[in-house]
Amino acid sequence: MKWQSLILTGILFAAVLFAACTDEAIPGPAPVPVNTILPGQVLYSTGEVTGNGIPGGTIDTITFTIGLGPGEKPVNMENISIFYADAIRTETLEPVSGYRGEPPAGEWGIMHVRDEIGAPNNRLEDKEQFIIRINPKAPLVPRQFISIVVKPPSGTPLTIRRVSPPTIMKENNILAPL
Repeated sequence: MKWQSLILTGILFAAVLFAACTDEAIPGPAPVPVNTILPGQVLYSTGEVTGNGIPGGTIDTITFTIGLGPGEKPVNMENISIFYADAIRTETLEPVSGYRGEPPAGEWGIMHVRDEIGAPNNRLEDKEQFIIRINPKAPLVPRQFISIVVKPPSGTPLTIRRVSPPTIMKENNILAPL
């Protein structure tokens, strides 16, 4: 009986000792999803953020889609401000004339409205999504971090943070979330 209890104690001791010795990684904090709507945020980003530019060179324009948060009142796009920042500069982008169309350098424009309600207007409503294109004055280089802030007249601004790809193509360069 004495030797059996020693074996049993040894097995239990080994089990406790080896229980913490595994190859499994200790889980860290859960990452915040990219398109999360924060408290007080009126607008949200949906889908990919893409850029077009010069193959093997730089990205000139950046396109993203925004929608209205659940339960939020319509937002007149004529009253929003869009800011662009990278490691070197920050700039306030101006809307194109009439708010719709391809933006020249230093401007932004509404390219398309998905699920538009009623007659065309510049008001973001219910389930509509506005596809917006910005054209910063300085082009985006490979692996560059950027922030785009879309500030509605009230509520928390929408901040989009991305990094440009290591190799730039002519179209559909996906800017990866940070």
